[in-house]
Amino acid sequence: MKNKWYYGAFILLVIVVGIIYVSSENSVSIEVDKDTKDNVEYNAGAEDNNEEYNTDDEDNNKEDNAEELEKTIYVHICGEVVNEGVYTVKEDSRVYEVLELAGGLTEEAATDYVNLARQVKDGEKIIFPSKEQMETGEFCIDDAEEKLVNINTASIEKLTTLSGIGESRAKLIIDYREEHGDFETIEDIMKVSGIKEGAFNKIKDSIIVK
Repeated sequence: MKNKWYYGAFILLVIVVGIIYVSSENSVSIEVDKDTKDNVEYNAGAEDNNEEYNTDDEDNNKEDNAEELEKTIYVHICGEVVNEGVYTVKEDSRVYEVLELAGGLTEEAATDYVNLARQVKDGEKIIFPSKEQMETGEFCIDDAEEKLVNINTASIEKLTTLSGIGESRAKLIIDYREEHGDFETIEDIMKVSGIKEGAFNKIKDSIIVK
């Protein structure tokens, strides 16, 4: 009878231990699942925030780039400079900044002739004369500008004074500006039918837009 009592107590103890063990396992599993779920939700939220942040950055960069493109102008610089040509600069740039892009003045340049501090204009042509031209009186701003043909206002007769421009091409130039408005830069003349880069290179030093 005593042995049966011990045997029954032992079985009861095993059952109780088993219940405690199973309960503890379930508790650990629930905790692990909860932590895993929290981590997944946290990571997902972080990814969403990163995507939103990156999207905002990309949009801001696009707007900044668009603004910068809208504020650029074209300036033709020639004469006694190291590298003559048309340069793209910001609309509030000064003459000295364009001159730096052109490599600066040559040794023969008249350094005190052009106002380096003034703001440049879109489509303008800046000529740096030589010392000899200034000393002999061969160059002055009025004469230089009179020799340049303003392609926004020039008549057929004036346009035909340009190299390679006959009456038919002169008429096409006038027809184009009447249809599309004034040329914004001297390079825009290449939008006219029959005037390509070769023809433009022949007249680029003789034309201006105002």
